[in-house]
Amino acid sequence: MDLDEAIAILLDLLRNGRAGSYGYDLYARSGAEAAARQRHPDEHYPEVPLRELSPIFYEAAWELCRRGIVRPGVRRSGEQAVEEGGYSLTVAGRTTLANLDNTTILIAQPGSLAATFNGYQPLFGDGFHQRAMEAIKCRNAEAWLACCAMVGAAAESVLLAIAITKEEDAERVLNAYRGNRGRQAVLNMIVGQADAQRRNTLTTFAGIVSLWRDDAAHGRASPIDTSNADEALRQLLHMCQWVAREWDNLTA
Repeated sequence: MDLDEAIAILLDLLRNGRAGSYGYDLYARSGAEAAARQRHPDEHYPEVPLRELSPIFYEAAWELCRRGIVRPGVRRSGEQAVEEGGYSLTVAGRTTLANLDNTTILIAQPGSLAATFNGYQPLFGDGFHQRAMEAIKCRNAEAWLACCAMVGAAAESVLLAIAITKEEDAERVLNAYRGNRGRQAVLNMIVGQADAQRRNTLTTFAGIVSLWRDDAAHGRASPIDTSNADEALRQLLHMCQWVAREWDNLTA
């Protein structure tokens, strides 16, 4: 059992209203109990496996707390509290559960998300991989602004990878990129002869760069927070998935 698997189990229990106990929406021990029963279905109360599994579920619950999905304490004043403690859903957490999908779960799993982005390194290159990994590290460190800046940089690396493959001339692409309105020049290289649907889709994804990198990198204070960082990572993941599917068409 690793942290990512424990996070997925807790999210599933939360979604189905089976994570709580006493006065809490999320009682970490509930996750350990569910995992222990799954692994040892013939034992009525597998106490030893529960104790062995409990540390990773306490850590997973804390990770969900760090991400703003739950907060420490009982649901409301007067609810039953226990010494072991637990968590209750935040307003943002209820919204997250209402829209929970596989991508949302993946974004909450730092190890699985990193492995997913690792899979795109052969296609998009080392520059993309470096920036995507930095984005995840920044997200895990709660450096929201830096996370969004790195997401934008990773998206820009995807555009460069497409253009270089399509033009078969890295120096020409990089020279255009370094010039005036370089990002737009690179995008034009890719979508200049593309059909309207692909042109519009890639242009929309390229907006990740201007939305996250440009806003995060300017010198003024920014309201970027945890929800922005998670949304930036979600958009980058969707961009990678779409570009990988359309690679041959985009680089033809």
